[in-house]
Amino acid sequence: MRDIETVLFDLGGVLVDWDPRHLYRKIFTDPAEMEKFLSEVCHPHWNFLHDKGALSFANSIPDLQHRYPHYHDQIAAWNDRWPEMMKGPIERTVGILEDLKARNKVRLFALTNWSAETWPHALERFEFLNHFEGILVSGQEKLAKPDPQIFDLVCARFKLNPRETLFIDDSEKNIQQAREMGFMTHWFRDPVKLQREMIEDRLF
Repeated sequence: MRDIETVLFDLGGVLVDWDPRHLYRKIFTDPAEMEKFLSEVCHPHWNFLHDKGALSFANSIPDLQHRYPHYHDQIAAWNDRWPEMMKGPIERTVGILEDLKARNKVRLFALTNWSAETWPHALERFEFLNHFEGILVSGQEKLAKPDPQIFDLVCARFKLNPRETLFIDDSEKNIQQAREMGFMTHWFRDPVKLQREMIEDRLF
């Protein structure tokens, strides 16, 4: 059993079911072409640069449209229809968060790689974000996981002790970095495993 004072949640992939395929399955009739588009045009690193605050849609969308004119409308949809990439909350994980909030045994925070431009969509849609004492958003800070500086920043801003903090994330790279910095970690795969581990830690 670990001595946990704080739980630090990732959002996308842990509490929010975000995936560009939720949108682009509506746009592409050919799944192979969709995957090619998402790996070569609006690819993960391109999205990461928005999350990091290094790119803005005002510049990045026209640039891609110039380079891939045959995908003009599909590229525009990334910004114009972005909310459709959020299928909804991952209900069972949200239930875990709500249980933790109700028991009031630990402090609750979030650390998310999320574009500052699209963050308002999340705030408008997900009431459970109000359960957090604080949320650090990568795009607002111009830093993104797994950069050690963003972990230092979340600790400084919210006065967290890594050795008393359980960090939950679905990215192995982020988990590895957090572990190297002294955090307790849970590499998220499904809510059932997370809940079982929290029961072992007597958080429930």
